[in-house]
Amino acid sequence: MFGTRLSPLISRRLVTIIGLGVALPALVLAGLGIYLTLQIARAVEDESARYNSYMALQVGEAFEQELMSVLRRSITRAENLSRTGADPVAVQAAIESETGEFQGAQLVPLDDLDGFSLLIVESQPLLFAPGEGDRRGQYFVGLLLRGPDGQVTGAGGWWMDPRGFLVRHLPAVTQDRLPSNPRLYGGFESTRRLSVTLFAGFGQVLARVREPGNLRTARTEPLVGPFEGCAVRVAATSNAPAVWTTRFVSLEITFISLMGMAIVLATAFGLRYTIRQLELAQIKAGFVSNVTHELKTPIALIRLAVETLEMRRVGSPEESERFLRSIGRETLRLQQLVDNILDFARLEAGQRVFRFEDVDLLAVVHETVESFRPRLEHQGFRLDLDLPPSLPAVRGDATALSHCLLNLLDNALKYSRTQREVGVAAAARDGAVVVSVTDRGIGIAPGDQRRIFEKFVRLDTGLVHDVKGAGLGLSLVDQIVRAHGGHVELESRPGEGSTFTLVLPRAGGAEASQADSRQRTGS
Repeated sequence: MFGTRLSPLISRRLVTIIGLGVALPALVLAGLGIYLTLQIARAVEDESARYNSYMALQVGEAFEQELMSVLRRSITRAENLSRTGADPVAVQAAIESETGEFQGAQLVPLDDLDGFSLLIVESQPLLFAPGEGDRRGQYFVGLLLRGPDGQVTGAGGWWMDPRGFLVRHLPAVTQDRLPSNPRLYGGFESTRRLSVTLFAGFGQVLARVREPGNLRTARTEPLVGPFEGCAVRVAATSNAPAVWTTRFVSLEITFISLMGMAIVLATAFGLRYTIRQLELAQIKAGFVSNVTHELKTPIALIRLAVETLEMRRVGSPEESERFLRSIGRETLRLQQLVDNILDFARLEAGQRVFRFEDVDLLAVVHETVESFRPRLEHQGFRLDLDLPPSLPAVRGDATALSHCLLNLLDNALKYSRTQREVGVAAAARDGAVVVSVTDRGIGIAPGDQRRIFEKFVRLDTGLVHDVKGAGLGLSLVDQIVRAHGGHVELESRPGEGSTFTLVLPRAGGAEASQADSRQRTGS
């Protein structure tokens, strides 16, 4: 707008800042979303774990209540006899008659109650004691008996296998007693999505109600009293809300992460594409400037020579001949530049058609070198030829191959220093024919040897600042040789010179036949 233009570095930084301005807020929001989701998930898991721990305690109490209920039903007759002052033998007989699922009915006198432990269940005392000898692993469980005056006269009870009792009464506890607990929020709905597992010592599973769906929030509580040594674990089933919440959280985190990655990748690709387009725009702008200079210089020289000849300002026939040779050289230079531009345009559009035939490459080299020799001699170059008497034929387009050699010779001429030497050699090698051009110029650094074959690329070192060019020559050489089924080799050392070698398959080879079948670059 004001006739100024941003430098490439500033443009790249500006685009990068804009890209970061888009990507960073997205990443921050994605990170915040993941953090909040994880906090919610942790809170849900903690709440689920606390609820499972509470339910495990409730299951333990429910077993104690179940045992108390069974004992009360079984001892009712003996208790009634005791309250009427019946003989202990009758009370013992009543206890034995209600053994049911227990074993070894026993009436314990008041004086023998000191060796028993007491557990309060629903405000009532439950006596228990572990067995010894043949009764090891069993517990004596019983209730207090009172006489007519209401005083404790002893206790009546039975021997019980605690593991067997837990297994037999697990369904009743989880399906009836636990849901009917008035202190339990939700009743049956709170228990039908819970998995309850009974364990004996060392993790042995005794019984289970429903399979667990998530053990991360499962909680295990030990049982007490006559069930000591056993434990109950409560966990959410696969269809519990806590499990669905965990799955939803995992999906949400995955979705947020993928969206964040997509935004970052899209921004990165967008930045790369935009920066590349800026670089291409700058390169093309430099290309137009270079081509303009390349066109104006020979045109100016040709015009000067023509005007001099028209006005007959020459002093001798030799001087006239010199001006004519200058016109010829600059015309060849213009022709080569125009050919490069036209070939590049056709290659980019996929319209460059090669006419493949058996080519005598040695003749092409001789003809091309002789057409370029005046330019070399005019600038004081020594030309060294190392050509064999004959070479195998190659399958290709003679004009295109001559164009490649002209571009290599032009490069050697442009980028040479004080050692003005150019060498051209050819030979047969391993089923291929090679042609090389060697100079003693500025050379190419190893890190730049692949870049020079890219279009519009001109390295910012050595004599490049003083030498004009379009940056198309080597790119065209590489594309043309690849279209012929060959490749370009480069050997170079900075400050010592470079050797470009065209490697072309012999006529009749597999690579030559494949190239002949394509007939068009880029296809």
